[in-house]
Amino acid sequence: MKLKSETLSNVLKLLLWVLVGLACADLVSTIVYTASLDAFTAYIYDFYGFIEIVSSVLYYIAAVVYLIWIYCVHLDMKTLFPSFARSPGKSLACILIPVYNLFGIPSIYRMIGRWYLEDTGGAKKEGRWICSLALPLLLFLMLSNGLGRMVNQADELSGTMLLILSFVTLILYMIFLILCLQVSRGLHIARLEVLSRQSTAVNADDFEASPAGQLTATHQL
Repeated sequence: MKLKSETLSNVLKLLLWVLVGLACADLVSTIVYTASLDAFTAYIYDFYGFIEIVSSVLYYIAAVVYLIWIYCVHLDMKTLFPSFARSPGKSLACILIPVYNLFGIPSIYRMIGRWYLEDTGGAKKEGRWICSLALPLLLFLMLSNGLGRMVNQADELSGTMLLILSFVTLILYMIFLILCLQVSRGLHIARLEVLSRQSTAVNADDFEASPAGQLTATHQL
């Protein structure tokens, strides 16, 4: 049994690690900008522009991969937990529909986390992590979007505002990365548990069938 989300999980983790690294570099650059505009212009400006371009491109790539990944995660949840309540299509609606996503985004992770807590033996730690990060994810998404609009609409860039935005963006990427890691680990653990139960059931069936076959053979003799 291969997880449908396994390959995408690895791709998304790589993208998020790079985005976290770029966000760290952006934060350092913004600190220099806030502390000394002359030092920023002399030493950081060109590098900062490169960071902004690469971060923007990777962000949109990661966003597309993330949507496909969350769809595949729900396919895997449906396979591993047949009574799992949310369909893959509804999970995308929870993310993409404005206003509704204020409830939908944290509910996706709370539901996955609760299933790990209640229906697995070895993924309870992952379930607790996922449940605990569901609400912070929404809060930092809203904060990041709000600050981004304020920066884009401002006539004059404030160093403090840029610094806060850089810090919030870094935290947001870290939350996404941790969620991706915990969800993929939980799916891997759940898959192993399902395979173990299936193997145990097959061995039990073979054990029950074997004596019956021996008795039949003895009777024929």
